[in-house]
Amino acid sequence: MKYRVHISNLSFEIEVEKLEDLSNSIKEGVAAAIVSALPADIDPEPVQNLSEVKYITLEEFNYDWEKAIQHTQNSDVSIIRLQKGKKYRVKEYSTQKLKKDLFIISEGDSELRFGLDNFDQWNPDPSVKQDRYVFDLDTWNSKVAIVNVDLKSAQLVQEVQPFYRGIFKNSPNQNQSGLIALINSNTDMEFGLLYSGGQEEDLTLIQKDVNFEGIIWQELKANNGGGLQVIMDNCHLKQVDPPTYFKKQLKFSKNAVMVNEGSFNQIENTFQGMGNSSNIVFVEGMTFLLPPTTFIRNYHNRYNGDSIDSTNQDLSHYIHPIPSVGEKFLMSRSYDLYGVPIPAMLRNVINWEKLGLDPRPNVVRSLQVGDRLRINGQEYLIKITDRIPGVTFNSEYRFNGQDSYYAQEFKLDKDLPEDIPMLVEVEVLESKGEKLLDGNLHEGYIIFKYNKNWQTNMEVDHGLDYMLASNPFGVLSYNHKEISLWAKNTVHQGFYRQSKSGKGNSKGYTLINCSGFGDQFNPEIPMNESGEMAKKAKDFIDFIMALV
Repeated sequence: MKYRVHISNLSFEIEVEKLEDLSNSIKEGVAAAIVSALPADIDPEPVQNLSEVKYITLEEFNYDWEKAIQHTQNSDVSIIRLQKGKKYRVKEYSTQKLKKDLFIISEGDSELRFGLDNFDQWNPDPSVKQDRYVFDLDTWNSKVAIVNVDLKSAQLVQEVQPFYRGIFKNSPNQNQSGLIALINSNTDMEFGLLYSGGQEEDLTLIQKDVNFEGIIWQELKANNGGGLQVIMDNCHLKQVDPPTYFKKQLKFSKNAVMVNEGSFNQIENTFQGMGNSSNIVFVEGMTFLLPPTTFIRNYHNRYNGDSIDSTNQDLSHYIHPIPSVGEKFLMSRSYDLYGVPIPAMLRNVINWEKLGLDPRPNVVRSLQVGDRLRINGQEYLIKITDRIPGVTFNSEYRFNGQDSYYAQEFKLDKDLPEDIPMLVEVEVLESKGEKLLDGNLHEGYIIFKYNKNWQTNMEVDHGLDYMLASNPFGVLSYNHKEISLWAKNTVHQGFYRQSKSGKGNSKGYTLINCSGFGDQFNPEIPMNESGEMAKKAKDFIDFIMALV
């Protein structure tokens, strides 16, 4: 006969003869056998009786995901059983903080799909629950598993930084340990952003028979030491790059550009206002920087007494004003890292403090190749435009701890006089950008440029591919080298980014019949090509599969 076993908050099935037909010694032997089969760290209470299994279904809770999860966290039930082959949709959800064991299991081919299709992360409806991660493990000794369930994200908006959804996150604080498993799952969701709890006690992450195609698979951080162990058994992981640009019909006003369909949110990203990145418009051979809000608040508003709150208005975006013929304004001579002037170069952003000058109102302009200027009675032609190279592009001037510079540089057709001051007044004699102010639509591109320049040159046609080139958002793995890794029969088809926490040490790296672990993957300790999976992980897998 089949009986169901309930041990503390763990439940599973076994098949034995009817207990009342057995002697007391055999009854006790059955209970002892169950206890001995469990992983040692699960530490069940002594089993005296076999009782009815305790699990719930989403159907019992009228498919209310959060009520079902909270029931498991506030009762002695730890299992949610999904119907074999059934697809479930969780449209709205908030991250569920777990405080006890949770096992979501199916006999096979079940699917959980999370989120609203085409959710606008940049203009979210506050009444809609739509968090990035499904579960928060916090700092407790976690035991969580999802078995035979495909985990899928709702349809994403086409944008450079999509709202990729994740399964697990935890607290960056110390003392996290436990066992987390995803077994037999096709998914496009991130496994997790997870931190170690220390050096000695491991948080063990098990990925077995997983097929992933998505933007980011895992971000594993050993902030508190090397107690973060990753098991990857028979996994195929593939990074899918989001787009970096969009072709648009654009309409210009003097200090704004508008799209007739889509949104500037399509190129919005968390790198805006930090790092070596920029958003630009490229149209008819001309480039326009889309200034981040940090520039407007920390530089433009501060020096011009303006009160612009945001540069991205969804369908329109602020640009540095397109100058008209006859306009006069101030620019800075360009200079090298040591402050030495570059003879034939100008900058459109003036670093008043660096130059030792008293600030004065002066709105930055958008200038283009082919523009003609008058400086100190002499005429000059702009032959090259580009962003300032290196970190000075964004961080030469910082305010409120934020990158706030974002300057462009302009090469003239001849040198400026040596004795000319660092601050010059320019008069516009010809403005190529003025032709865009005709009220008509102009075909062009809005582009996310990450670690790439965007030069326009009167004498060199770089081509459209050069202007559209960018490093896309996302990595397959972004891990600290202090983690420990055991992988077998696993394909890592995407970028592996590695950094260092400086806390603790890795307990070992083993790769058996694996491919794709390249790029920055570079453990500091010798790597093994053979070896068994950690017993704790193997025992947990055996235990979980017995629940199915």
